[in-house]
Amino acid sequence: MIKIYGIFQVFLFALLLLLSHTPATAGENAQDDPGLNRQRLLEGETVIDLHRNPDNIIDVSGSVYVRSQPASIWSIITDYNNLANTMPRVRESRVVEDKGNIKIIEQTSKTGVLFIKIKFSTRMTITENFPEMLSFELISGDFKTFNGKWVLTPEESQNGTFLVWTAQVNPDFSAPNFIVDAVQKRDLRELLETIRDLSEAETTTSISEDSSDQHG
Repeated sequence: MIKIYGIFQVFLFALLLLLSHTPATAGENAQDDPGLNRQRLLEGETVIDLHRNPDNIIDVSGSVYVRSQPASIWSIITDYNNLANTMPRVRESRVVEDKGNIKIIEQTSKTGVLFIKIKFSTRMTITENFPEMLSFELISGDFKTFNGKWVLTPEESQNGTFLVWTAQVNPDFSAPNFIVDAVQKRDLRELLETIRDLSEAETTTSISEDSSDQHG
């Protein structure tokens, strides 16, 4: 069950004022031209988009360009039993049922801002389509809705991959919408950039080892 801990109401009020006046960063616009996004991604930007629907379901997506092949990224995002050691905010993660390309995983994560802390758990069905797409669907947990997918698209001319995460999310806890939205954007950006950094570091190490072998 979600627990949100507050200390002083005056701090919360100040935080609400701060977040309510925080401007959107570049890339957080659903109307952005795909061609423009592609160029910005190649230049190193992380593009985040979030839209809240009238039914309170959040459409959220994030994209990043990774200088690695899809298989390298895939090995990171599907290392379910090790995600607590590699991914930000994840505290526990384990596979509880494995049927080949269909798995059930349980995760516990923790997020928040300043003194507001949010801990949530999920049980999800994961469907893998190596190496192009990984979809996830909520079975139970601290969300009313949490369904989405990872999409990995090779960029052959640059020898890299466009990594995209999209989902529909509706948390099952009480918090001001703009706090939930701000935290969602921040956490998704951090997740994508962590995966990018891990994958590119592995690719660099692999290239260095291959070069050493060739000259050994």
